[in-house]
Amino acid sequence: MDNIRIGIGYDIHRFMEFTLFEKGSKSLYLGGVLIEDHVGVSAHSDGDVVLHSLTDAILGALALPDIGALYPDNLKTTEGIKSADILKHAYGLVKAEGFRLINADIVVITQTPKISAYKDRMRESIAGILRVDKSHINIKGKTKEGLDAVGKQKGIECHCVCLLSS
Repeated sequence: MDNIRIGIGYDIHRFMEFTLFEKGSKSLYLGGVLIEDHVGVSAHSDGDVVLHSLTDAILGALALPDIGALYPDNLKTTEGIKSADILKHAYGLVKAEGFRLINADIVVITQTPKISAYKDRMRESIAGILRVDKSHINIKGKTKEGLDAVGKQKGIECHCVCLLSS
């Protein structure tokens, strides 16, 4: 019987007028996809909440150190790092332990942008980063119906659950 592990990840970022990754720009990255003409987020990296939550889910499934331990936000060497590179590194650790991704289910919570317009590109991007079939990645978009800071368009959050097998 296969060794099965499940992990859960979460991330949240505040919207800003620019990101630290591209100073002066209005870049928002979700699932490795640039969302054109949308305000970016406050973050030490490129601030991709989708890839950050997926990274923590993958690491958590094997009780490995979380994204903050591997890439602290107080080091110059990690400033502006691409979330895709963080996810690749984390998945490399998982593969080194003899595990592979069975599936990931991702929920992006935001009033804007509408996730449905980017869902397929995000799935393809994540599948490419992890070198898995796109059918292993699911993405859903939800809103907060105007409630709390995310509902008032001050931020974006993401929840992810993943299943790994050896």
